[in-house]
Amino acid sequence: MRNVKQQLKSIIIQGLRITDRAPESLQDDEPLLVGGLEIDSIDILQLILEIERYFDIKLVDGEFEKSSWKSINTLTVTVEAKLAAKDLAHTLQT
Repeated sequence: MRNVKQQLKSIIIQGLRITDRAPESLQDDEPLLVGGLEIDSIDILQLILEIERYFDIKLVDGEFEKSSWKSINTLTVTVEAKLAAKDLAHTLQT
């Protein structure tokens, strides 16, 4: 299984329908809200849905954390934390 960062890069490329770049071309510190990808609010909503569906997590709990979307690295940390919390909750239930 690929790691979370690689999976997120694929989700970003597919979710934003970027045809001129491959997931591997995205840098780990690639800015998401400013810079070359130019992700707007509609794109963020789409990516949130895609990420939540793919990882079966709730990415946004209440207020949108802009700091989580600073770069691919920060988004990875957020997703990994949500996955760990989900695993812990599942473990405690069993």
